[in-house]
Amino acid sequence: MPIESLDHLVQGLSRVTPCRPAPELGRAVGVPRLWVKDESQQPTGSTKDRLAAVVLAVLRQYGVKEFVTSSTGNTAVALARAVRRDGAIQAHFFCGRDFAGRHDVRTDEHVTVTVVDGSFAEATEAARSHADRHGLFWEGGFFNWARREGLKLAYLEAFDAMEAEPDVVVQAISSGMGIMAAHKGAVEYRHLGRLARIPRFLMVQQDTCAPMARAWRENRAELTDEDVIAHPDGLARAILLGDGRASYPYMRDIAAASGGAIVDVTQEELVEARRLLSDLEGLDVCHASAATVAAVRNEAAAHRIGPDEVVLVNLTGRQRPA
Repeated sequence: MPIESLDHLVQGLSRVTPCRPAPELGRAVGVPRLWVKDESQQPTGSTKDRLAAVVLAVLRQYGVKEFVTSSTGNTAVALARAVRRDGAIQAHFFCGRDFAGRHDVRTDEHVTVTVVDGSFAEATEAARSHADRHGLFWEGGFFNWARREGLKLAYLEAFDAMEAEPDVVVQAISSGMGIMAAHKGAVEYRHLGRLARIPRFLMVQQDTCAPMARAWRENRAELTDEDVIAHPDGLARAILLGDGRASYPYMRDIAAASGGAIVDVTQEELVEARRLLSDLEGLDVCHASAATVAAVRNEAAAHRIGPDEVVLVNLTGRQRPA
């Protein structure tokens, strides 16, 4: 971890979460050796608490007292909790109008929330402009390496808990920051001898907002302006990113190098997968989390995941208000 002293850490911002076999669900979707990592058990209900814990420690390490970032909801909620626990850092969050309801964050002397009449991409541009105008630190989003260092811990915990190494790792993506983290963790564990091989990485989007999945199917190296979805919509609101141009090349490289793929699932498949998770495993998670199970079911039915393979799905959070 890129933290020079334990004194920079604020205790209690994230926790170890369950990783367990889900044989009944696995049999229902054609993959009996299915494992689930339940990040909905984090304090604010999403894996972004891991991100917040390490981002805050790095900000403290470098003496940053005020920063600006954008969010679709989960990141702002996690970081807002973190900066309040710190007590000496101020955070300014920007979000698009469609995501305002997911920012259940109160404004006070530590936190402000600015709603932009536009998409997440437009909120990000507004946030960067605000940081530039006021000489504040731009937190960086996908390109903040501290985020990846935090998010990879979910996977290191999972690899440690599993009785067999995963053949396939599955996560829903918007920018793909979680997959970048998962891949980094797997590479590090491979170098340490904790993994014998790098698993295949299967990334999932929803059909109403799937620019990366479409570009992958068409074997394209980049996204263009024509791929941008100005007003994305869909049940899995945590992964509603209509402009993936900056991060798609990274996702494509990971999918290609690992033998994985970028796929999409329908809204109906999201609903059914979420029901299966609840009925068979007692897990109440968001539609973005359920996208992993929907994708595994489809890939198993198409014989792209074998019935004897070990599959790890990261259930990244519970349902947040729309």
